[in-house]
Amino acid sequence: MAEELAGSGVVVQINTEENRQLASRFGIRGIPTVMILRKGQVVDSVSGAMDRNALLAWWKRHSE
Repeated sequence: MAEELAGSGVVVQINTEENRQLASRFGIRGIPTVMILRKGQVVDSVSGAMDRNALLAWWKRHSE
């Protein structure tokens, strides 16, 4: 998916067990959690499993 979304944002994966401070800062309580940030601020987030099409549609709603 990162290749398909190239140019519309940056996809980053973090390990919340190794980055507890970052997880706390963003209030991550469930895994997986996906967030869209702009200028360091959370624009939207979703927790829980999503199929590929739902995730792409969610991402594209925020990249227009």
